[in-house]
Amino acid sequence: MHYGHAKITNALAEITNALAEITNEFAEITNAIAKITNAIAKITNAIAKITNAIAKITNAIAEITNESAEITNEFAEITNESAEITNALA
Repeated sequence: MHYGHAKITNALAEITNALAEITNEFAEITNAIAKITNAIAKITNAIAKITNAIAKITNAIAEITNESAEITNEFAEITNESAEITNALA
């Protein structure tokens, strides 16, 4: 009877050890998921920086376009004034 008890104890010890291994594997999986989550957060932040930079470029292009339009309008005024002078001299 005592020998059978020892077998049960040993088998339970093996089950306990196997469960400990499974627990360790789940811990590694949890750590890996945490690393992936952190990596995704870093990628998201980098994408946000790129998006902000693109917005700055877009705003700069808009400013250049507005300045170009102002210059075009000034040239149009000069052209009109030149035409008036030409007509006055004609």
